[in-house]
Parts: sequence; structure tokens; C-alpha cells
Amino acid sequence: MRRMNNLVTLFTAMIAFFFGSFITRILTSVDKCPTLKSGLAKLEPHPELFLVILVLTAPSNIDKRQIMRDTWLHLGQPLKYPYYPEDFVYVPNFDKNGHLIMETVAEQEYRLRIYLDWLDGVQTTHNKRVIKIKHFFAIGTEGLNNNVRLDLEKEQKTYKDLLLLPRLQDVYANLTEKMLHAIDALTHHYKFSYLLKVDDDTYVKLDYLLNELVTYDRKLIRKATEYHTQPLPELYWGYFNGRANIKMKGQWSETNYYLSNRYITYALGGGYVISRHLCEFIANNSKHLSTYVSEDISVGTWLAPLRHVYRRHDSRFDTGYMPRKCRRQHMVLHKRTPTLMQDLYNEKLCSFNVANEEQYRRPPEYYYDWKKPAEKCCDNIVL
Repeated sequence: MRRMNNLVTLFTAMIAFFFGSFITRILTSVDKCPTLKSGLAKLEPHPELFLVILVLTAPSNIDKRQIMRDTWLHLGQPLKYPYYPEDFVYVPNFDKNGHLIMETVAEQEYRLRIYLDWLDGVQTTHNKRVIKIKHFFAIGTEGLNNNVRLDLEKEQKTYKDLLLLPRLQDVYANLTEKMLHAIDALTHHYKFSYLLKVDDDTYVKLDYLLNELVTYDRKLIRKATEYHTQPLPELYWGYFNGRANIKMKGQWSETNYYLSNRYITYALGGGYVISRHLCEFIANNSKHLSTYVSEDISVGTWLAPLRHVYRRHDSRFDTGYMPRKCRRQHMVLHKRTPTLMQDLYNEKLCSFNVANEEQYRRPPEYYYDWKKPAEKCCDNIVL
């Protein structure tokens, strides 16, 4: 009888073991199921990338997508300039309280000056470098009419660069959800180091931006051992605003933004760069993040609590709601029409009529003072 009991016990244990293993495999496969939010089950495979370019675009904006393909998306493939000097790039350290030390106004001014000096003397090199990059135009496809859907399918067949999001209705009110779906899809399906987010009316001097980003990444890797037990800084590179009032009227009205009396510091939405680990943080927590009307204000708010985010303010990013005064150092330029993008690609200095520039009250560009309260962040004008 005892032997029979032992056999029954052993048999029961074996059944429990195999059943537990079966359940574990199911749960593991569910955990690894990609892009649960975006609904994308598959994307074209690609070798590991250094930079992914994410363009938020509307289904009907074919002309805007085409001019980007014909102009700046070609730049930097391959890189024709020598490495941007590592001494010119700032990589932050942590203070004694464990917070990253941001660039001072004087340091921002100095780095702009040496960049302009470098521009004056830079020449192309015969040793061109191939940096792996890939661009995507993100479009929501839920509820599209058949004609628009057929046009997109034809465009996708030709260019293979559309990120079609099946669970998203492509309307302005869903911009933040669109950002979440796109980051979720790209993070799960591709290995990359950095992501450049732009709108479809943004022109990027991609060769210059890519060259400097590669230098920053190389320098960060070289300094990695110096951080010891601290995490590596995670790049959030753009043109920051910390004194924007919360919109109460119009299409940007925020009825649920009650964290403060101003928007938490964020990079203006015409274009900015974030590291892969920040993309992973957003993707992995997408179900728990509050969404606001502006996708870029949302990103700034989501990343606010992380102490190892390097918010690099750069006056070369002209990424506001209207262009600033035209300057040759501008690297990312928002609010450009297809015609103006072609002008920039043809190496015209400015992308709007300089003769009429003074009639517009263009916002002055500033250095960001991280040592002052947010309402006084942006008083140091770039001369």
C-alpha cells in the first residue's frame, strides 16, 4: 500500500511539473509577444541600426513624404565629413546627489562658437563612413477609406518605409497615442541606439546631426567605466522649453494636465533625439502613462522623473511652432514647405524670404539655464 501511495505521489508530482512547465511556456510567450499596443506582428528584418528616424505624418501627405525622400533623407549615407572632435562634445557627469550636471549657459555658448569655427574649416574626406540608419513614416490605418488605403499600399510597395499602425485612427487628437504605438513597434522589432522624431514639415541636416551624434556615442562609450555604479546618461537632445503655460483653449487645450501650473520641461516637437533605453522605458510602460494632447509635452512629462536623462538643449534645433531668425548653424528646421526643403537641399542658407523677415515677430533663440527656476530658464538670448 505504501509503495502504491509513493507511486501515486510521484505520478502526481510529474503531472504537476509538466503542467507547470506548459503554463510557464505560455506565459513566457505572452510576455514576449511583440507590440501588444501597436498591433504590429511583423516588420521587415534589418541589421542593427545606429539611428531610426520616425516621421509622424498624415495619410494624405504624400507630397511631404516624397520631398523628404528626395532631399534630406539621403544626407549622411555615407558620411562625407571627418569625425566631429570628441573634445567639442559635452558628456555629463553625476553630482554628489546622483543627478546629471547639465551644461551651463557659458558652456552652451562656447560649444556653439567652436561648432561654427569647425563649420568654417570642415572639408569632405575620402574615407567615407557608412552609419546604419532607417526611416519610417508613421500612419494610423484604422477606419481609412478604401481609396486612401490603396494609395498607401501602393506607396508602401514602392518605398517600403511606411510604419502602418492598424489599431490607430489617424486624427490630431490621437497624436500622443500615435507616438506610443510607433515607439512600441520600433522598439520591439528593431535594435537601434537612437531615435530621431520629426514632423513631416521638418528638414534635417542629417549629415551634420549624424556626425555629431556618432561622436557623442563614441565618447560616452569611452567614458562608460568612469560612471562605476551609476547608470549611463540617456540622451534627450532638442530645443527645450520650461516656461510654457498650459493651454486652456483651442485644439491644444489640456483639461487633464494638473501636475503643475506650467508644462514640465520638454523638447519642442519639430524634432528631437532620444536614446533607445528611453524608448524602451516608454514602450514598456505605455499602458501606465498618462497621455496629453501634445505628444511632445507627453514625452517630456514621461521622462521627467528619470535622474539619468541628459537633456541637451541645443539652439541649432529650430523646432518651434514658427521658424526663428535664419542662421547657418541651424541643424533641424521646422515648418518648412516642400519648396523650402528643396531650397535647403540646394544649399541655400535660409528657407524663407529674408527680405520680409523683419515683418514677422520671430521668437528669439536662447540658451537654457538649468540652474534657474523654469520660468527664468530661457532669458539668455543667442546673439
